[in-house]
Amino acid sequence: MRHYLFMRVATALPTLLGMSFVAFAIVALAPGDPVMQELRAMGVVPKPEDILAIKAQYGLDKPFFPRYFDWLTRALTFDFGNSIASGRSVIDEILIHLPATLALALSALAGAIVFSLALGVAAISAGRSVGAGLRGFTILLVSIPSFWLALLLIYFFVFQLGWARMVGDGSLGDLILPALTLSLGAGASLGRVVFERVRAEMCEDHIRLAIAKGLSPAVILFRHITPRIIGPLATAWANTFGALLGGAVIVESIFGWPGLGQLILQAISQRDFPVIQAYLVFMGLVFFATSLAADITVILSDPQLRREVSNG
Repeated sequence: MRHYLFMRVATALPTLLGMSFVAFAIVALAPGDPVMQELRAMGVVPKPEDILAIKAQYGLDKPFFPRYFDWLTRALTFDFGNSIASGRSVIDEILIHLPATLALALSALAGAIVFSLALGVAAISAGRSVGAGLRGFTILLVSIPSFWLALLLIYFFVFQLGWARMVGDGSLGDLILPALTLSLGAGASLGRVVFERVRAEMCEDHIRLAIAKGLSPAVILFRHITPRIIGPLATAWANTFGALLGGAVIVESIFGWPGLGQLILQAISQRDFPVIQAYLVFMGLVFFATSLAADITVILSDPQLRREVSNG
């Protein structure tokens, strides 16, 4: 397993390096001067020498490639510099907002898993017409944009029923609507994965033999089908978690949830380049980590793969 992990990380290094270059280049070559924008927001009329001094402080006076290599060297130690807008460390800014985004993403993932398993099992056990209706319902949920679904939930639960607040203060009760918004679409997508995997397993000979022996559907599902599909499902769950972390920006903005989405939108509006670059790198690392965790789960859940990795 150690050899596999080493090779997996080694093969990912070029991708991570390219991702860091793209993250730096997109932000560094974007139009706009973050120093001038921040000074205008503060109502300061700076002198040219003041602007040059501030740019030198943040390394914005150097050519592109020296700036990139200097930034990459510091980024390897998770030193992304200071925020131009707040003056605080970029890592501190991310750590302040990260718990809220993690809470939202984990809650949405838990809801999506429960929702997907219910949809998948219901689509299998229901009749043909009911199953077709459930599959159509999942297609509808997947097709609805998250911002539109958020507005629908706000209309019903805030304005019609009065069960929630439109903009909260980050308390646990304010987590329900944004988590529900994210979990519905993700759960519908995962539900189709569950349905396809379970339906494929139902056609296998050992499942037909279990049915012929008179085993109950619950026993067949949990003892014979679940162990064979848990690996692919874990991959889908890990990818979904990464997507929820990166895709919560709009939902967090709509509900005023104090997570990374609020931070990155504010950084974009203020041209806060260090924060934007660190956020892009962080999202890339999240997708890599979740993908690696999914691969390890697949190996651990499949005895044949586990033996191949151990022998390799």
